[in-house]
Amino acid sequence: MSNMDHAEYFEKLESIIKIMITNDLTTGRIENDLQPFSYDEIQLFLSKNSDIIQNVIKQIIHDYSIDNEIELLKNPLFDWIGEYLYDSINTIDV
Repeated sequence: MSNMDHAEYFEKLESIIKIMITNDLTTGRIENDLQPFSYDEIQLFLSKNSDIIQNVIKQIIHDYSIDNEIELLKNPLFDWIGEYLYDSINTIDV
């Protein structure tokens, strides 16, 4: 499967990761009695961590391709993504 074939998965994973991070920096912070990030602060966090996010997505696609499970990424669970994401990005102590 070529990288062009992976564009659909890449976009879906990127969208979900942005939702996960936004939730962590808003609701997650409120639940921990912290001030939630503003929209601008979230955008800055996403921008600063863009390379890491891109690498996480590439790793997920690579691993699922190797395991012949790439089709699972058409509707991935947040837990699957979190297994990769939270090894690379800290959204708790920011």
